Amino acid sequence: MNVGRVRDRLSLSIEHFQEAVRYSQRGRATFFEEENPDTLRLVEGELRKAFESLNRQGDSFFNLNPKLDRTRIGRIRQLLTHDYADLDPDVIWRLVTEDAPRLLRQLTRAKVPK
Repeated sequence: MNVGRVRDRLSLSIEHFQEAVRYSQRGRATFFEEENPDTLRLVEGELRKAFESLNRQGDSFFNLNPKLDRTRIGRIRQLLTHDYADLDPDVIWRLVTEDAPRLLRQLTRAKVPK
């Protein structure tokens, strides 16, 4: 296990979640605007990167942070990476307005293996 890599992935996850939340602050109406799907795409991309970085953390990271649901993180990453064409925008909106802020709070207090 490379502690530097764990810290880098954690930092990337936090940065991408922060960006997704920042984009979502444009508002629900902008997010669901069919004529201009940029905000939805930006949020989706940032969430994909955040969950991918987080999903790649090893057992030791998740053992130190048992409140992080590794199985759910993996499922969301799978959806965003492989099933994105079938994802309902409402699901992405819930991820960015409910899951991302909660995960950000957890990640900013996460323990890193030594």
